[in-house]
Amino acid sequence: MVTPAGMNVEISTAVASANVAKFSQQEIAGGLDRYPYAHIEYINGSSPWQRHCEMLSIVLDSLLTQLPRMLKPVPLLLSIPSYLDTSQVQAWLDESDYGPLILVSEIVTMSGPQLVGKMTEMLDSYDAIMCVATDSLYEIRDDLVHLSKVMSSDNPWGVIPSEGAAGVTLCRSSTVDTLKLSPLAKLGYLDIETQGASARAMYGLVQKASKQIESFGEVYTDMTNIRNHTEDYGFALGAKAERFTNPQQPKRINDLWGTLGSCSSLALISYATKTHSGNNPISLLMFDVDGTVGLLQLQPATL
Repeated sequence: MVTPAGMNVEISTAVASANVAKFSQQEIAGGLDRYPYAHIEYINGSSPWQRHCEMLSIVLDSLLTQLPRMLKPVPLLLSIPSYLDTSQVQAWLDESDYGPLILVSEIVTMSGPQLVGKMTEMLDSYDAIMCVATDSLYEIRDDLVHLSKVMSSDNPWGVIPSEGAAGVTLCRSSTVDTLKLSPLAKLGYLDIETQGASARAMYGLVQKASKQIESFGEVYTDMTNIRNHTEDYGFALGAKAERFTNPQQPKRINDLWGTLGSCSSLALISYATKTHSGNNPISLLMFDVDGTVGLLQLQPATL
């Protein structure tokens, strides 16, 4: 994971939890209004292209270093912002040192929960895959401010523009057993709603999942302060609060690093996998800024 607070989950969480210079503020409307934002200061690139290449390199270096030799080369599913050229990114990958380590790459401009769904589908074709996403709402913050989508001193219903990257490696259970790997977690129930414009999309997913899941466990979420997100969370937990553990205090990564855009769901998986303690399953409630929502249950590897 790459966030404004650090180059991995542990550092990012520790720095954000310590509230060390968490967010900067920018004045708008002649100084009458201020909005928070987060910016990665330790990256040297000045252009969006350079910055995304640096973030991507950090995540790929980490994932490939941890990847067992038997799984190399590995397929890569990569999500990038729509303002980047997919052919340029593909050429960069092919010419980089990562080329020989990547079996095949698919580059998409797919948002969080949908990307999670896509990567799980790819396991039908491969024994293992790497999935990485980079995004930056910081780069489009002025457009978001103009559309009144940014949280500010006068508007509590919005996002905190941020930027980052995250990645995970998935393996089939049979591959894990054959190679005697030590997984961090096991993917469980997954459902996604792409028509999430209403304020009850997550409510619908929770209602549907409750027919198959007896206990949702603790809540980890990337919900923002967008009104639809907060209202939907209230509806979802109001209906099935007894199935959740301490639902009044969800683990919210948006409060840690701001809104990471389409890489937020992978960041949420990384954060939940690394920080959750105990043997009980947990539920990830994924909210994308485009209205898509997803519900994923994770089981600690000790189960």
